Amino acid sequence: MMVVVVRYYGGVKLGTGGLVRAYGGAAAECLRTAPRLEVRPRLTLSVSVPFGHLSALYHLLGTFDAVRGEEAYTASGVTLSVQVSPEDADAFAQALRDATRGAAEVAQAT
Repeated sequence: MMVVVVRYYGGVKLGTGGLVRAYGGAAAECLRTAPRLEVRPRLTLSVSVPFGHLSALYHLLGTFDAVRGEEAYTASGVTLSVQVSPEDADAFAQALRDATRGAAEVAQAT
């Protein structure tokens, strides 16, 4: 976590102790009122599915709390970048293969 406090020149001369209190107080107030957001590591997968199975893929994205990335459309289907929790990667890949009857291809993105 990082807090940046900017003071523009001018105003009351605070001295060293006053600056420390002013900057520290501003930083503490920012940290106290800032919303909390949990950040979890993600694993990026490259998923390819035929057009007929695209709805199954989109459904699984919601089920596994996956983040959808770039999409590339080809003549045979869609290749999609998907970010999932590392512990969910194998289960996501298996569920997608089951939902598409083996038509989906899942690989770890490089």
